[in-house]
Amino acid sequence: MTGAHGPEVVVVGGGIRGLCIAYYLARAGVRVTLVEKGFPGSGASGANAGLVNVSGKTPAHYTTFSLLSGDMYPEFVQSLEADVDYQRDGFLRVAEGEGEVPAVMRYAEEQNRVPGVTVELMDATRARTLEPALSPRLPLIGFCPQDGNVDPLKLVRAVTRAARRHGADIRPHQEVTAVRVHGGRVAGVVTVTGEIPADVVVDAAGVLVPHVARMVGIEVPVLPQRGQMIQLEALPPLLRRPIQALRQMPNGTAMVGTTNEFVGHDRTTTYAATRQILDRACRVVPAFARARVIRVWAGLRPMPPDGLPIYDQVVQLPGFYVAVGHSGITLAPITGQVFLDLITKGRTDLPIAPYGLGRFTEADFAWARQPIKGAVAH
Repeated sequence: MTGAHGPEVVVVGGGIRGLCIAYYLARAGVRVTLVEKGFPGSGASGANAGLVNVSGKTPAHYTTFSLLSGDMYPEFVQSLEADVDYQRDGFLRVAEGEGEVPAVMRYAEEQNRVPGVTVELMDATRARTLEPALSPRLPLIGFCPQDGNVDPLKLVRAVTRAARRHGADIRPHQEVTAVRVHGGRVAGVVTVTGEIPADVVVDAAGVLVPHVARMVGIEVPVLPQRGQMIQLEALPPLLRRPIQALRQMPNGTAMVGTTNEFVGHDRTTTYAATRQILDRACRVVPAFARARVIRVWAGLRPMPPDGLPIYDQVVQLPGFYVAVGHSGITLAPITGQVFLDLITKGRTDLPIAPYGLGRFTEADFAWARQPIKGAVAH
């Protein structure tokens, strides 16, 4: 990387992945510009419950990868020099009825095989010593202390500020219209306001990763997956930690969700989903029944066919990298470190071998080319 005529690296996408890549690079002294079509966190990174979720990831290598990132979080958060409401006090997965008990038992058995991860099974009486607001009718609960949570909006703002403090050039409202190639390798990007020369381009544009990759003839199999969320008014303290997609924030408001829908780039919310989410929230935490809804929103997760991240350098085009997948909050610090390693050293000791583009088959690419409403990732 010469950087003689412009930034050494351009990161496309201002979600938490792109921001962390820019932050880690800038902190290491690399000249980096981040361009974002909207504003930082305007996609899925600002439309989620802020879970630093380790135990919810499968298969085992993905659980391990998420655990590595979770273990990096305390130092990562400290380096930001900002309060992001981070805590690591666990996560509960519940069976609402006897029909869901086998799934929770399988979840615990599978995750307890992963070194460093512990899922304790308990009945409602034991679980209510951790979370008194839980329904006493829940037949089985799994508790994993390795899980954590953070305020996603505060995190996005903190990483943005930290990246700028270390010299990163963060440019909101800069849609990329082309990726320049010269001599068989990346030469920069063109935005709505002009050209930015660069030796490296990282495609971290979330659900628009495939769109940016197609600018250089690369196909990345990713579809947007809609997740609908609801915010409830502030209540007295009820929950100390997340219970699946139910979480009370420090200010007393609660976020409840979510859905997993393949409906294209449609971010509208639906009454049916809202009703389903609220009914479930009230079954698990009955006190939520007295709360009023403040707002309802939907975010679009970038979802590969197998649900695993794509972290890779495109071999056909030197200097072009892809960073995409769901669970960007969980993987925030490890993502920054992975791409710092790849860009500055050409390799990383972190276990990203399962997350290359080469793993996909023609069936995977066909799945991504032909989204069907209601489809489920295989």
